[in-house]
Amino acid sequence: MPNRKWSAQEEQELLEAYKQGVSVEALAQKYRRSPEAVKMKLKRLGLDVVAAKLDITGQLNIPNELPSLEEVLKIVAAAIMKACEPGLGKTELQRLDVIATLYKAYAAGLEQYVGYKKIEAKLLELEKKYAVLAEKAKSSQAQSNSA
Repeated sequence: MPNRKWSAQEEQELLEAYKQGVSVEALAQKYRRSPEAVKMKLKRLGLDVVAAKLDITGQLNIPNELPSLEEVLKIVAAAIMKACEPGLGKTELQRLDVIATLYKAYAAGLEQYVGYKKIEAKLLELEKKYAVLAEKAKSSQAQSNSA
């Protein structure tokens, strides 16, 4: 692919498209440039592009139950042990980095989820108490009206 300058409009469109999740490969095709040229331009424009975005071609399997924190920690522990092995390739290291990043997101999400579940349980408990008090008040008012 020939070396040619990027126009200001192309740079703006490139940034917007990348921020919206368009893959580096798709952008390379659109602008008739190599994926490396697109990555370099994005980096020069202030984005930290480590690797091309991955397009998920299949469906994500959403589990019925959340994995326990212990299960997730075991996966992270295995990733740490693997990361200590000598001679890992770039792709393996990137995958291990993704596991670490996903763990951070999972731990934060799990903490929020547990907090919301506690709040939800407390609200349900208060609703039941309110219903009992409302019924008592209704009965009490009915008795005072009949007297």
